[in-house]
Amino acid sequence: MKTPEQVLRESGVTTRPVQLEKILEHYGIRQYSLPANADIFGAIVREREHVIIAINPNQHPNRQRFTVAHELGHFFCHSGEGAPAQFVDGDFRLHWRNSESSRGVNWQEIEANRFAAALLMPEKLLRGDVDKLGKIDGEAVQHLASLYKVSRVSMQFRLINLGLLPPDVDPSDW
Repeated sequence: MKTPEQVLRESGVTTRPVQLEKILEHYGIRQYSLPANADIFGAIVREREHVIIAINPNQHPNRQRFTVAHELGHFFCHSGEGAPAQFVDGDFRLHWRNSESSRGVNWQEIEANRFAAALLMPEKLLRGDVDKLGKIDGEAVQHLASLYKVSRVSMQFRLINLGLLPPDVDPSDW
């Protein structure tokens, strides 16, 4: 199991927005577009030494980035585990990312989401950017989300989880 910090370091990624293509290339993972229904975000397919991440191109680019990072979370955290993978013909596994993945009920999905957030919004970089901004308000959250190419909601959760934003903040007050 690798941490997001290890993955970034091993891939030589040191700036924002995180260059997912560089990470995929470093680990020999291929990414493909696979149009699907709106409730399917992507999947990771592993067959022995081959790994493919499929992304729904109909999703927003920030959603696509989060999905790639989420699938990398499965790759680095759950490579030896079966559930919730589907098994077909021996050593072939498939993890789907869909609307159920975001509900927070499956520990593997929770772990993959945390991995994705830490990968896309590295704590060291994010803390540096927050220090430069000084005050964190709605405009600052949106600015940071744009810098990191993530959704405003993802950025808000990451800031809360790092203790940089109070958990009881109401975005409608901004």
